[in-house]
Amino acid sequence: MTEFTRRTILIKKRFQYKYMAVVFFSVLIAFLIIGLDVSYTLSKILSYNPGIQPLLDRMSSVFPLLAMKFFIYLVIILIVSGIISHRIAGPIFRFEKSARIIGTGDLTHRVTLRSGDEWLELQEEFNQMVIQLQSKIQKEKTLIRHLCAHLDEIAKRLSQEKHQEISALKRELEHITSGFKA
Repeated sequence: MTEFTRRTILIKKRFQYKYMAVVFFSVLIAFLIIGLDVSYTLSKILSYNPGIQPLLDRMSSVFPLLAMKFFIYLVIILIVSGIISHRIAGPIFRFEKSARIIGTGDLTHRVTLRSGDEWLELQEEFNQMVIQLQSKIQKEKTLIRHLCAHLDEIAKRLSQEKHQEISALKRELEHITSGFKA
C-alpha cells in the first residue's frame, strides 16, 4: 500500500465543517446540561443546609478558572473533531476522485488510502469491484477479437459489397469496448 500525506487539512470543507459543528455543539450541550444539573443540585443542597454557604462562597472564586477550562476543552474538541473529520473526508475525496477516473473507462486505476484512514475495508471492496470489471472487459475484448477474426475469414469468401458490410460490423464490435483501459 502506498503511503502518502495530505497537505490540505480541510479537503471537503462543507462536510468537515458540518462534522465539526455537530461534534462541537453536541459536547457544548452536554457541558451545559451537566453545568445546569450541578448548579441545580448545589442550590438544592444549599436550601437544606444553609451552613455550607461560606464554603460555596469560597468556591465561587474558582468559577473563572472553570470557565477558562471549559473554553479550552471546547477548543480541544474542535481540534480533535477536525482531525477525525480529516481522516473521514480524505478517503471520501479519494473515492470520489477514483470514481471519476474509473468512470472515464480507466480500469487500471485503484483507490489507495493511508493506513490510518477510515474506510480501508471499502477500499478493498472497491478495488475488487474494479478488478472484476477489468476482467469482464478483458473477456469481452478477447471475444470481440475472436469474432472480428472470424468475420475476416467470412469476408474473404464474400463479394466486395458484403465484405464492406462485414467490415462495418467489425468496426462496431471493436468500438464496444474501445472506451475502456483495461
